[in-house]
Parts: sequence; structure tokens; C-alpha cells
Amino acid sequence: MELIFTGCLLVVMVIIFLLAMIMKGSNLTSAEEHIRSIINSARDNDEEVEDKYTEAYEIVMEFGDLLAAEKNLEQYYGVKDIYDRVEEFRAENHQPVEQEKVALKTVR
Repeated sequence: MELIFTGCLLVVMVIIFLLAMIMKGSNLTSAEEHIRSIINSARDNDEEVEDKYTEAYEIVMEFGDLLAAEKNLEQYYGVKDIYDRVEEFRAENHQPVEQEKVALKTVR
């Protein structure tokens, strides 16, 4: 059992070593280039998600600071600015804006 565990551990270490060589290497074959592009695209996607999260976090924190403001006029214009930033953020990230149907009532 110990021999199987040691063998598996050795295989995993070899795979990690090979991946590191592919990421740092030059004069790579087409298969190695393909593996490198897959790894880099996964890394780029993670960074993109982190950037979106950071931008959304900044918008929410700014909104919280704005609500803590004492002047109503400052809050009013600040909320309008935040709304514009949120709309821009949604457009950049292809998020649909849900709008409810307006129901008007007749008052007599």
C-alpha cells in the first residue's frame, strides 16, 4: 500500500514538474503550446473574474459611504451617479436589466 502511495505521489510530482517546464519553456512543440494556451486562458479568466468582483465591491462600498452622508442633496446626486455606474457595469458584463411592467391605476 505504501508503494502505491509513493508511486502516485511520484507521478503527481512529475506532472507538476512537466507543467512548470511547459509554462517557463521556450522552443515548445505544438502540443506543449496548446497546453500552455489552455493554462494561460484559465489564469486570465480567474484574473478577469477578480477584477469584476473588485469593481462591484467598490461600487457597493461607495454606495454605503454615500448612504452614511448627512446631506440629502449629496445622497440624491450620489445615488444617481452610483446608478449610472451600475448600469455601465451591467452593460460591460452583458447582464440583462430586468424591468417590471408598470401598472397604472385610474384615480377618480
